[in-house]
Amino acid sequence: MEPIRHVLIALLLLLLVVIAGTAGFMYLEGLSLFDSLYMTVVTITTVGYGDITPGTFYGRIFTTGLIVSGVGITLYVLVEMMGLVVEGRLSEAFGIVKVKRSVAKMKNHMIICGGGRTGSVVAEEFEAEGIEFVVIEHDPEVVKELKKRGIPVVEGDATRDDVLIEAGVERASGLVSSLPSDCSNLLLCITAKGLNKELDIVTRASSEEAARRLYSIGVKKALIVEAIGGRRLAKSLIKPAVVDFLEFASKTGETSLETLKVEPGAKIANKKVKELGIKEKIGAIIIAIIRGEKVISNIGPEDEILEGDTVVVIGKRESLHKLEDMDFF
Repeated sequence: MEPIRHVLIALLLLLLVVIAGTAGFMYLEGLSLFDSLYMTVVTITTVGYGDITPGTFYGRIFTTGLIVSGVGITLYVLVEMMGLVVEGRLSEAFGIVKVKRSVAKMKNHMIICGGGRTGSVVAEEFEAEGIEFVVIEHDPEVVKELKKRGIPVVEGDATRDDVLIEAGVERASGLVSSLPSDCSNLLLCITAKGLNKELDIVTRASSEEAARRLYSIGVKKALIVEAIGGRRLAKSLIKPAVVDFLEFASKTGETSLETLKVEPGAKIANKKVKELGIKEKIGAIIIAIIRGEKVISNIGPEDEILEGDTVVVIGKRESLHKLEDMDFF
């Protein structure tokens, strides 16, 4: 919005010059309001028809000052407006306005803080899942690349209240913090929680100690990216086929994982896995049940699902969409 702000300031100055010029000619030359306005306009635009001219000494001095100030400001306005059009800044500025309006309409959306390599991957996942989101990024080059991809971006420092508010943090349901340092992520999470206490936050951490600090302020998940990457590298050597399968499934989108919360009164509650027939009906498989702090794996047909459980299901993406429509939850 900086280019437009410059033009607006210049136009305001020009308006003030016109008002001052009109008032000056009315006072010094005794001209009518219309004639004074006319005299001001032809003076600052250097048209000078000569049909009305200053007749007093002070009027000529005033006209000289008006020419110097008015012509300079008029040229500045023209140059700025030409710059907006020629350099493409006008379309960019209107693009920012469009994004702001789009973000203002978002509700229960996700916010990605940091549009670098990690943030870009998160954005791709959200796009694949059809989740509404906005990215906060301060690097102009990264912002430009994200805009080329059609991703809504708020440019600025994600740790600042005004930038988070512009991204709709008060209406958002989740936030991903992928800033490069633990201090930045901690500050961001504290600020975001202060603006929206119900916000689910997932962030990166560089160590267990940093993760503990982040959990202490209410972060939902703090991931040590280096540790995850290290385990993935080790698995690539020990069990390459498993890793290859997971990578293929995640890239193609053919196979996906879904977690579904079993709310009180849900039809799936207090039933055994075999009674649901999920595998037979839609081809999806329940691979785990999260019950409080406990994760139950190796799920068999006799395992029972209780209220409050979180069910982890694997299957084709279209199958998981069908699962949501089966009115189990």
